Amino acid sequence: MKLRKNLNKIAILAAFLTVSTVVPAQDNGQPLVLTLERAVELALDQNLTVKVADEEIVRVDWLKKENWYNLLPSLSGNAQYTNNILKPVFFSDFFPGGKMEVGSTHSYAINGTMQVPLLSMPLFKNIRLSELELKSALEGARSARIELVSQVKNSFYGILMMEESLRVLEESYLNARETAGNIKKMYENGLASEYDMIRSDVSVRNLTPTIEQAKSGLELAKMQLKVLLSLDLGVDIEADGDISSYRDEMMAPVPELPALLEGNSNLRTLDIQLESLGKSYELIRSQRLPSLAGFANYQLQAQNNEFSLSEKWTNSFAVGLAIQIPIFNKFSISMKEKQTQAGIRQLTFQRELLENNLKIAAKNSLNEMRRARLQLESDTEAVRQAQKGYEIAKVRYNTGAGTLLELNDTEIALTNSRLNLNQTIYNYIKARTEYDKVLGKEKLND
Repeated sequence: MKLRKNLNKIAILAAFLTVSTVVPAQDNGQPLVLTLERAVELALDQNLTVKVADEEIVRVDWLKKENWYNLLPSLSGNAQYTNNILKPVFFSDFFPGGKMEVGSTHSYAINGTMQVPLLSMPLFKNIRLSELELKSALEGARSARIELVSQVKNSFYGILMMEESLRVLEESYLNARETAGNIKKMYENGLASEYDMIRSDVSVRNLTPTIEQAKSGLELAKMQLKVLLSLDLGVDIEADGDISSYRDEMMAPVPELPALLEGNSNLRTLDIQLESLGKSYELIRSQRLPSLAGFANYQLQAQNNEFSLSEKWTNSFAVGLAIQIPIFNKFSISMKEKQTQAGIRQLTFQRELLENNLKIAAKNSLNEMRRARLQLESDTEAVRQAQKGYEIAKVRYNTGAGTLLELNDTEIALTNSRLNLNQTIYNYIKARTEYDKVLGKEKLND
């Protein structure tokens, strides 16, 4: 029963390994052997989530340039033709009938206008906001990479754990089959009961679906790692490593919780958002200030009573300054200022709450690491004792001093103890990975 529970844990683990997106990869008929470092390298290079984050950086960089270009002069031109069907009139007592038509039937005008901002605080504030948006995009890409490294690490070691668990089950199957064969020979020679022979055969058959379940879980875990690495699902992969090699790292002292979590990506993102809100507040306040712009206007025009462009054209050119002073804006700026101030206070509270939750998560990860470290010693000793107990029970049964029930119990205890040892190592790895993610570590060896 305990054996089946352990296998259910393995199947659940396979189901919860994180997935991402898929793109084709090489397929040369040979399995792709992956170390943890190679798997992380492939993920950072090919994963589409990371590529989306990188494209966001490109988009925001162009936005920043667009805001800088708003400081450059703008030049516009237009051409206009007017047919004065009823010409304008000028009224005066000096003219016959008291009025006189003005202008010609056809008029043509070409205008060119240039404007350049000389003093506009909102433009400069927008530039600063776009710089912060670029900073936020960079932090978003960093966060995506941290999350991806964490997922790949959990997935990779999950595969190693399931491979080791499958090997343990297969060894248990071989032991059970060997025991069943010996009991059958003893039954044929009158040295064992038919009940023992049937019971041993049933034990062998009960292990078969358990092993198949473990194989299916392992295959699913490999598929999910391929998805994280954006490899084609048809590519065969092999994880190069041994989960038991992680024992040495487990023996190292567990780190202490740092006083500050300045490396955490979520906190850094909130800090950038707070800074952006502060700049938004300054932008709103700057709308109370006057703005100054320079302009130049050139005009070329002509008029005649016949539709012809051969008449003499006249031109004019003017330059000047334009100042805009806000006087009354229906209190909209004041309302926007109050909304932004409320948003700043709200975000400050959210940051404090997030920091407290992150400290709890980091502390919980450290406690899990310590628990797994202590459990490792107990599980290692349990495996040694279970192995010794199984050998003794096998000798006792072969000599007639023990029972088949005793032998089966010791074999199940050995299998469970070895599975528990693998699970303990993996639990430590998950806790360490979560701790590194909370601290914002980007690389495997940070």
